[in-house]
Amino acid sequence: MLALLNKPMKESMMEKRFIFILCLSLSVFACSKTDHDNDAETTKIEAVSLQNNEQVYWVNSLKSECTGVGSMECLQIQKGDELKPNGWTLLYSPIEGFEYEQGYVYKIIVNEQAIAAEHVPADASSIKYRLVKVIQKNRDDSLRLNDIWALESINGETIDLDNGERPRLEINLHKKQIFGTDGCNNFSGGIKSLDQKSMIFGAIASTRKACMNMETSNKFNRNMANVQSYSLEGLKLHLNDIQGNELFVFRKVD
Repeated sequence: MLALLNKPMKESMMEKRFIFILCLSLSVFACSKTDHDNDAETTKIEAVSLQNNEQVYWVNSLKSECTGVGSMECLQIQKGDELKPNGWTLLYSPIEGFEYEQGYVYKIIVNEQAIAAEHVPADASSIKYRLVKVIQKNRDDSLRLNDIWALESINGETIDLDNGERPRLEINLHKKQIFGTDGCNNFSGGIKSLDQKSMIFGAIASTRKACMNMETSNKFNRNMANVQSYSLEGLKLHLNDIQGNELFVFRKVD
């Protein structure tokens, strides 16, 4: 008799256990599906979808002096998904609808529409550029380089100012040029390449005055030819060689 009573109870407990496991499995499946759907949606939002005549443009944080009909300032741009340190070219025409703010690097989608030859004004572009979408707008910290810097040390050694003038370096990112003094002679040159970490100078020309003590000046000029990278720390600018060895430490003047 007891065995007969226990049999329905056992079957009832087994049914409840089966229902519990089934519900748990369905819950896990539902959660997994939701997470998967969310991931797919995020990927879809981040993906860049281009229509006909559309291109991905990068726009540099500074305009550059250029010559079109007359002297003017042009946007520096690159095309494509990857941003290359030395890939900037000048765009002589405006991008309709694009509100440019200096100091930011942009990634945008631009529609390029060809204009019929008979409708192109003299000395104007045969392509009309129109903003489709701003994908990214990031502050460019390298603009902090655009200043006058006074030398504090060379190769880790504090410079001796008992003899001569303190060397200075002026960086003009707008013109991509450098100016200054090595403590004896004035110099000027160009910036060959620049990005968030690296900076390489082009050929540097200087005056040829002879001073009583040329030791600091000679070290300065040798090191300037080896500058490959930089870092900014507060009001200090560190210039390093290709191995990361510190060549100079400058302090911001103004």
